[in-house]
Amino acid sequence: MLTASSIAAVALLGAALGLALERVAAMLSDGQPAPGRRGALSAAVAAAVAPLLARSAASTAQLLPAAALLCVLFTAALTDLETRRIPNRLTGAGLLVMIALTALFEPNFVAERLLFASLVFAFFLAAALVRPGGLGLGDVKLAVVIGAALGAASVVAIAFAFSIGALVGAAIALARGWRHARAVALPLAPFLAAGSALTLLFGG
Repeated sequence: MLTASSIAAVALLGAALGLALERVAAMLSDGQPAPGRRGALSAAVAAAVAPLLARSAASTAQLLPAAALLCVLFTAALTDLETRRIPNRLTGAGLLVMIALTALFEPNFVAERLLFASLVFAFFLAAALVRPGGLGLGDVKLAVVIGAALGAASVVAIAFAFSIGALVGAAIALARGWRHARAVALPLAPFLAAGSALTLLFGG
């Protein structure tokens, strides 16, 4: 059970991490760290998520892989929003980290999570080939990281992601009309990050 002081400390650590990930995203995007509102928003989101994650994790074996996954997804969301790209070095490093952490903390789940990573890869690659403008290869690779981290729960995370995306699309359509909504290309990484966060925080 987290005390008020520990919640404040974890939230402060989360805010600092959010700002650090903003810098990492800027470097991966060959840009400058975003000052002002976006930096403050990144810090606020990370500060809100950090205590929830600390409270939901039953042990270090759960906390560290979950935190690592959210760091990868948060950075991917920032780069996708900024450049509509998800760097290969981010997804490649994220995949290696997820496999290594699973092997270290939960070795019995390595085979299952690699299986789901492969299944997610096949699903997203097929979707990208069927609709080339809808999904990019960066989205495919990021989904593989989620599969390797969450295993069977990645199905729930991806379902959440598409559901949130559909709600946002519907909101745009209601506000601006269906024709405008169809022309809007929404980046997928923020929705994958949100779906995975919901799964980790409230998936039991």
